[in-house]
Amino acid sequence: MAEQKIKVELPTDDYYEAEVKCRNSCPVKTDARGYLMATVAGKYKEAYAISRATNPFASICGKICGAPCEKGCRRSDVDEAVVIRNIKGYLTDKYGPETGDLETPLSYSIAPGSLQPELNGRSVGVIGGGCAGYTCAHDLARLGYSVTIYERWEKSGGQLVQGVPINRLNREVVANEIASIEWFKNIEVKNNIDVGCDITFAELEAKHDAVFIGVGLSRGRKIPIPNADHEEAHIGLQFLFDFNMREKWDLSSRRSIVIGGGDVAFDVARSALRCGSPEVQLACLEREHLNEMTGSVDEREGGRREGVVINDGWGPREIVVENGKIKGLLVSRVLRVFDEDGKFSPQMEDETRLIEGDAVFFAVGQMSDLGFLEGSGVEVNGRGLVTITSEETWQTSKPNVFAAGDIALGPKLFINAVATGSQAAQGIHAYLSGGKPQTLKRKLTFRDIESYDRGSAYVDQEREEREELSVKPAEQPEFNTTVEYPDEEAKKQSARCLECHIHPTFEGDICILCGGCVDVCPSYCLSMKTIDRVDGGNDLVVLAEQEFGSMEVAEAEGSVMLFDPLKCIRCGMCAQKCPTGACKMSENSFEDCFA
Repeated sequence: MAEQKIKVELPTDDYYEAEVKCRNSCPVKTDARGYLMATVAGKYKEAYAISRATNPFASICGKICGAPCEKGCRRSDVDEAVVIRNIKGYLTDKYGPETGDLETPLSYSIAPGSLQPELNGRSVGVIGGGCAGYTCAHDLARLGYSVTIYERWEKSGGQLVQGVPINRLNREVVANEIASIEWFKNIEVKNNIDVGCDITFAELEAKHDAVFIGVGLSRGRKIPIPNADHEEAHIGLQFLFDFNMREKWDLSSRRSIVIGGGDVAFDVARSALRCGSPEVQLACLEREHLNEMTGSVDEREGGRREGVVINDGWGPREIVVENGKIKGLLVSRVLRVFDEDGKFSPQMEDETRLIEGDAVFFAVGQMSDLGFLEGSGVEVNGRGLVTITSEETWQTSKPNVFAAGDIALGPKLFINAVATGSQAAQGIHAYLSGGKPQTLKRKLTFRDIESYDRGSAYVDQEREEREELSVKPAEQPEFNTTVEYPDEEAKKQSARCLECHIHPTFEGDICILCGGCVDVCPSYCLSMKTIDRVDGGNDLVVLAEQEFGSMEVAEAEGSVMLFDPLKCIRCGMCAQKCPTGACKMSENSFEDCFA
């Protein structure tokens, strides 16, 4: 049997861009690598500017983002991901709008347009004052559009102020980030305007050249189990709205049970403690040890620290009621959550147990009220979301109407709302100007590093989270326990970045095939093979013919150096060991721009 060839990929610009996985994992393509390196160098203002370049809600993301960048971080292949989000929070504390400077952060944006745009005479109506709506307004304002934001409630911010508890997200941070965007004179905000009641959708269309819908999913729902209609069975999002925007509930005489395993469920559970509930139990289908729970590690650990009891892998069967009062939640052990194809298809055992409690909160899904779109011609799909005809422009079934954020995507992270709000702004601009949407591009510049020596301290440095102060939730309901890093710790944590834009390169003409680079590599990311043992597709054939004249000669005489970027820790020992200088450490410099 012939030996199976090793599949290899010849690097292209796309390959080198994909190497920096933290950036590629971020919906707005923030160059986390860039601001980590600037932080290590003590260039904090430059670091903040990089973090703000593609994200008008950088300060929010430094506090509560779900951090998809960290999920992509290659350092997790070595030990644990870099604390990318925490470093952003450290930087925004120094230079973000929360410092009181609302204008300077705006100057770091690389979105098309300027801080002093010439008005183009066109207007856009934005329904919803959350992340998607404000990002869309920010980007359109830079392009010279007059933008009016219609927000249903007295405070803008969407779920930032209605859903995220104040102890997790300081409202001054939210207010200042929003005020910074409102610095543009061509943005007008109308609070307490409920579209469909105070103004019709048709009136908005008549008033504006285009309309953007970013109302989010602010309504919760219940699952159909017995006694779900009991007066002490509540919608978690309504409870959070009251906790954040109205009066806190008095739960001092009620043991609380929360159904759900996502961040909203943990927000409800931790807020119930802050309303005086003497005991809070959380029950969810998803199993924590199998990484099925969607709630972030921060939320789970914070909940445990404060006293939330997590019953993961237990599915709700029935709210048990005796003598008119809730006795508890009947649950069954979960056999599976997803089927063989990865689809949500829970199965539970017959065995049950009772989680005792007096009040039940549902945090199992979100939806929106799109009644204002009835008869508008804007299509709504079976999931209750606005139908999008193009994810390049975020245009709806009606050409002058656009939508983004959760109302188009379903429940996602705040940063997804920011990303799609920005893309929709480009879609609106293209529609009104007759052009094409601009997208974020990356210009790569390659150079060899003549002297590369990082030492080894960065390899040994362990991930350290931000300090969390102890709290008595019922006594200090608004106290934020998170402490940002001191300067030296921020530098140490930033220095854990592997700097994935740096990699070994080889000059075949002066390589003597000594194998020293392979022998010295501590992570076994290099190997040398004869060409006949690898399969690089047509790209390798073309390269082999250029170097050897034919593929046959290449397979008989040629060798290749294979590099596994997933294993490389960018230590540079291969280049240091090379006796001829054939192996060098090289870097790709990145310049972000819209085109």
